[in-house]
Amino acid sequence: MDFSSQHFLFIFLPLVYVLYCVVCIRMRNAVLLLASFYFYSIGNILYLIFFIVFLILNYYFGSFIDKNAAPATRLKVTFVSVTVNLIILFIFKYLGFFLGILNSLLVSFNVIPLSTPQIPIPLGLSFLVFQAIAYQIDIYRQEIEPECNVLKFSLAFALFPKLVAGPIVRMDQIEVTLEQPSITMEDFIEGFKRVVIGLGKKLILADTLAKTADQIFAIPPHDLTTPVAWLGIVCYTLQLYFDFSGYTDMAIGLGRLFGYTLPENFNYPYAAKSLTEFWRRWHISLSTWFRDYLYIPLSYALMTDKVRQKIVEGKYKTNYRALYSIVVVFTLCGLWHGANWNFVIWGMLHGVILALESWKFGKILKKCWTPLSHIYLVLIVMLCWVFFRIPIFIDAVHFVQTLTGLGSAGTGLSQLREYATIELLLVLSMALCGTLPVITILKNLLEQILPKKLFEGTLGRQLILCAEAIFLAFIFLTSMQAVIGSVSKPFIYAQF
Repeated sequence: MDFSSQHFLFIFLPLVYVLYCVVCIRMRNAVLLLASFYFYSIGNILYLIFFIVFLILNYYFGSFIDKNAAPATRLKVTFVSVTVNLIILFIFKYLGFFLGILNSLLVSFNVIPLSTPQIPIPLGLSFLVFQAIAYQIDIYRQEIEPECNVLKFSLAFALFPKLVAGPIVRMDQIEVTLEQPSITMEDFIEGFKRVVIGLGKKLILADTLAKTADQIFAIPPHDLTTPVAWLGIVCYTLQLYFDFSGYTDMAIGLGRLFGYTLPENFNYPYAAKSLTEFWRRWHISLSTWFRDYLYIPLSYALMTDKVRQKIVEGKYKTNYRALYSIVVVFTLCGLWHGANWNFVIWGMLHGVILALESWKFGKILKKCWTPLSHIYLVLIVMLCWVFFRIPIFIDAVHFVQTLTGLGSAGTGLSQLREYATIELLLVLSMALCGTLPVITILKNLLEQILPKKLFEGTLGRQLILCAEAIFLAFIFLTSMQAVIGSVSKPFIYAQF
């Protein structure tokens, strides 16, 4: 069920919310869990059976880790629990990919290839597995205690606002709300605002940009001119951000409506001035997961005792082992996004550039003129998105060649007129503004220009609230028109 679908917005959400509000506080978790199970089972009832088995496994793994006092036993159980979760992810998401590689080798040796099973991927599997692994490791590290209440444990994983595409929520970020979920008027107002903003990002910006991006990426590479290729990658770059951040805004807003505070996942990533800063702002819950559960342990494991001692003394400097860890981690991050070589290449490119920035290039960027370093970041990200968007490697290479002006169709502007419509240019302008904290910038600017008393007084606050209400009403009405008038495209990150 899609957040921007009519069924979700006009039937599922209102019914669940009314029921959630009228029942007693003790029953709210049960209502939300049943609603989340229903949400999960819409596509396929077998998904729900898988989900329940998945929850049972991880519930008991967490209990076993906590009950064993012996460090060696705790480590073994944690290793088994993480391995089981990774096996589940591998079977559903990567088995076909690796069987394809194996079959290519078998064919080269004149051996009959193996049959490749078509296994549907359960909803939000990658996010669920990463949340489960974080839960088990946090218990092993004694950073949290296992959740003994089955209802609360299940809801921590099944909460439908974050179920499809995150953010990846750790138990310590949600356990307080699980104890006694309550809704305040502030929760309702802020949650509703966030849902409306997310809908607007998705339906007004992302879906409009997607039409042009899909058309351009469907053109054979040899028929694509350079200006149109740049328009296509710009549209996709913005589409991807507003689609995913729009989902995240809706997830956080829906969570707030039900009294849950979910972690932020975006902080204007395209405003960054380096790829390192970009990953501190983009998909924050995923990048911090890789940092805490893969990069730091891997880097520590590769360190010599001498380097570990330098860390203790505060004299540590980045060395080749840490750079190697960055490349490995982001290559795996690419693979996490999908069973495709281009995802791996996308992740590896990010890893190599991040390693260079961590080595010496980052210091050079800090000394650069700010607009220049920002242009560097945007160009790097867009070029990498080509491999994220195009599944076939040779097609992605040809697209990059076209971007550099080496395409066979040339650099003429005539083809561009077909796609650069007034509607698209208007949406592009809005989207470019939306990549920056425009409201904060305008507010600071007005505070400097206008009298300070105007903002501190009642009249100033009322004017700001009125402007905000008009802005949200416009977004809401336009989004509702889009929901009723057309079929919304699925959220991009739902496939991961």
